Amino acid sequence: MPRRQKKQTKKQKEKQNKLNEKAKKHLEKRWNKKNEIKEEDQQNENKNDKNDKNDNNNKNNKKDFKNYKNKKKDKNENRKKRKKERKQKEDMDEKFKKSLEEIGYFIREVEGDGNCLFRSVSEQVEGNENSHIEYREKCVNYMKEHKEIFEPFIEDDEPFDDYIKRMSKDREWGGNLEIYALSMLLEANFYIYIYEQPMYVVKNFEKPKKNIKLTYHEGKHYNSLRKLEEKNKDDKEKEEKKKKERENEDKEESEGEEEEDEKEESEDPEDDIKDLISKVSTLNI
Repeated sequence: MPRRQKKQTKKQKEKQNKLNEKAKKHLEKRWNKKNEIKEEDQQNENKNDKNDKNDNNNKNNKKDFKNYKNKKKDKNENRKKRKKERKQKEDMDEKFKKSLEEIGYFIREVEGDGNCLFRSVSEQVEGNENSHIEYREKCVNYMKEHKEIFEPFIEDDEPFDDYIKRMSKDREWGGNLEIYALSMLLEANFYIYIYEQPMYVVKNFEKPKKNIKLTYHEGKHYNSLRKLEEKNKDDKEKEEKKKKERENEDKEESEGEEEEDEKEESEDPEDDIKDLISKVSTLNI
């Protein structure tokens, strides 16, 4: 037979309740402690993450600043390099001009737009560079008509028709083949002066119709070469032209001032009042 459970007395119940309450408080305390530790760990972890992030940001900032300094340094160095190269070019151009002046010539510059060879030839033949398109067309047509002469000398295995098509375009640089074609076309010998280098000569005629003299700069630009006395003549003409322009400006300015004075005199309020009084007096009469 199963044992009968003894009924708890009132004191036992109170004791049991006290023990349960104590155990509950103990468990709550442990749970709270555990949560506090967990929160503290989370805070520490967040703090570490934040510190790591700050460290990374600081590293990135330092890296960015270093990159910025390096870029700025490179930029300054490039600027100094360009300035130095510009100065060297200016000095070289000045020396080139002086060396040409010593033998009685001066450089008449043309626009550097890819048409400089044809502009320079136009300047030599016509006295100005305005006919460069015409000389390009004539040159290309001559090369087309004499394909057997020019085709073997085209570089980079470029087909002859493609080369002709390219050279027909505005601003396409002309070179040795075009100089030879222009020489034959114009029945002219070419003398091309290059700074501190031997003169480049294309001499196809013993008695040419014209000798065309050019200068070649930095492997990319042609200019026209003229006798020094022409420069002196040009300078005088320019001075006279400027003088006439100044005289015309002074004349126009003085005429304008006279017109303004006349206008101001015609708009004199005293004259208007006098006219009004005379009209009123006439009406009264």
